[in-house]
Amino acid sequence: MPEGFCIINLGCKVNRVDADFMAATLAAGGHTARPAAEAAVIVVNTCTVTAEADSKARKAVRQAARQPHNPQVIVTGCAVNIAPDVWKSLAANVLAIPDKTAACQLADKLLSPPIPAEPGGGNGCLATGSRGAAGCRPAGAQAVSDAPFSRTQTRTRVVLKVQDGCDNHCAYCIVPAARGNARSVPLAQISEQAQSHAAAGVREIVLCGINLGAYCSDGQDLVGLLQALLAHTEQTRFRLSSIEPQDVNQKLLTAIANSDSRICAHLHLPLQSGSNHVLSAMQRPYDTAGFARLVADARELLPKVALSTDVIVGFPGESEADFQQTLEFCRRMGFSRMHVFRYSRRPGTRADAMPNQVPPTVKASRAAQLHLLADELLAADALSRLSDVEQVLVEKRGQGTSESYHRIQVPDNLRPGSLLPLRFTSWSANLIQAESANSADGA
Repeated sequence: MPEGFCIINLGCKVNRVDADFMAATLAAGGHTARPAAEAAVIVVNTCTVTAEADSKARKAVRQAARQPHNPQVIVTGCAVNIAPDVWKSLAANVLAIPDKTAACQLADKLLSPPIPAEPGGGNGCLATGSRGAAGCRPAGAQAVSDAPFSRTQTRTRVVLKVQDGCDNHCAYCIVPAARGNARSVPLAQISEQAQSHAAAGVREIVLCGINLGAYCSDGQDLVGLLQALLAHTEQTRFRLSSIEPQDVNQKLLTAIANSDSRICAHLHLPLQSGSNHVLSAMQRPYDTAGFARLVADARELLPKVALSTDVIVGFPGESEADFQQTLEFCRRMGFSRMHVFRYSRRPGTRADAMPNQVPPTVKASRAAQLHLLADELLAADALSRLSDVEQVLVEKRGQGTSESYHRIQVPDNLRPGSLLPLRFTSWSANLIQAESANSADGA
């Protein structure tokens, strides 16, 4: 007899946090997570950022719906927000619920046995364990899309979603249509959850959002949020996930510089292209000169800052000269990490209708060249840090993550969960080897 739930997640880190929150909510209601082959209810949390993402989501839904035990499949998330009718038609046992709160509540309702109606008590309601009636949100509960979700990746690191939605309209991006306008989780709620995680021993909290730099709540921007979090925790550091270049300013850089390494000196700045022609076609709100000034400002205030980025190759109209400009610009910026994406057409975006689409073979060639450069820059950044001392989070025996977001091979005697200064000694196999900055640390 199938029982319990399975959540299949697709897409970005924010989607992952949303999916984990749904799983935690269902578990709190007394339901058990199961493999898809055993689950009575399967929830598929979709991504729609590209046509390929839509294709992967359809495949996942069909596979879930074809399970021999005929589970109820609930499809939710970004792709359903864009085209709910498409998902309803995939199979008879598929329900399309755009809102993740409603999807979670429906899963709860389907999994919960009915409470027998008491004499004279009306039609009753479906049991939901300790949380009250299914489909009836408890007083003060938040919509899933706006709650300060967290994902515990290890027992030492948590990802905290503080913002959702986006008011930008880049030519290649469907996200504003899928997730709506920018909105922020109230500062007090984020602070409360951060304090709870810190008290439980979490030593790194990653703040994430669809457009993190747009955070604004209770009269506070992202810097105000960071300052509040620093004031209400002691031994936990904070890391910013991806933040748009136009949202990084002197105020934020100064806050990082003055945080005594409690805000990681690591910025992930999506560049997307090193060609002004392509940036303009993408409708990105900066040019390469502005981006270079930002990098210079960051390195002036934070001499050891690590800068990672996203780059899209093969955007419509990208010429070989444009691509060479991107290669050279990325080399000049000295990124520590580069996430390389081949442009994928997404119906509903302006870029989908643009002329001069780049052939797949050209995209593949350009992506391969950028991957080679990324490997070169990663090694160069790591080698530049040898003999430096950085705070390293020991995540498991023998392995950790530095403030600069490098993978670190740490001494085996250091306790998982430790956050301590280590000296970098050598680099090999994409790992920095490190030793204790003083012999008493972490043993």
